[in-house]
Amino acid sequence: MVDYFLNLFKQYAKQSAVIWKDKEYSYQWLVDQIDGFGKKLTNQGIEKNSVVAIEGDFSPTSIALFFALAKLNCILVPLSRYIGPKKPEFLEISKPEFILELDSNDEVTTTKLQKFDKHPLFKKLVDIDKPGLVVFSSGTDGKTKAAVHNLELILDKFQVRRHQIRLLTFLLFDHLGGINTMLYALSNAGAIVAVTERTPDEVFRLIEKHKVELLPCSPTFLNLCLLGEVYNRYDFSSLQMISYGTEPMLESTLKKAN
Repeated sequence: MVDYFLNLFKQYAKQSAVIWKDKEYSYQWLVDQIDGFGKKLTNQGIEKNSVVAIEGDFSPTSIALFFALAKLNCILVPLSRYIGPKKPEFLEISKPEFILELDSNDEVTTTKLQKFDKHPLFKKLVDIDKPGLVVFSSGTDGKTKAAVHNLELILDKFQVRRHQIRLLTFLLFDHLGGINTMLYALSNAGAIVAVTERTPDEVFRLIEKHKVELLPCSPTFLNLCLLGEVYNRYDFSSLQMISYGTEPMLESTLKKAN
């Protein structure tokens, strides 16, 4: 399934794939980075079916690493750089063999961790030689839960081509909704506008500057935008749709947004 994406990227090589810190990165750049990381990861000891955490946010390099690791049929553990004190708990649950940490300049630091016997759910993916994706969430009792997905099945649903669109990655890197947003944009040869600061003014600045068409966000963020009347300070005429999730939407907020 990764090859499907790579072939698509090559087909749209000259188009913008990712916009990060106001700089545009083409699909050709993405293909080159994915190929380059494939060799670098192997040289660093990251083998096929390894469990690998990527700590960062949506950025050109994190996206390239996502596909490079998927191509190796690794089990990916995305970690948001905002997880703070929960990081040890997430690592204890997923027991990655490596952490790839991205800094503010999008540079990667690789740390090799203690090797553990793979969790039975990971072993199932290894046995069928498929890539995996681990996503964390809080259960009803407040304790962190981890869901293990066959990443190939997630990638497979994006083979159906839909609308090419320029969207902003508001949801976090370790959120399944965020991953789906990324894959939707790239599977339709659209462009991802990656945020580095999730404030109303910065988000609407990016919408105006880069002609964002789709804004996925949370009801809380939408309410902040309405309270601060950020819409009066920027031109957001390019915006065609706002999607929301992660929490319930108050009817009062929805009415104001409309």
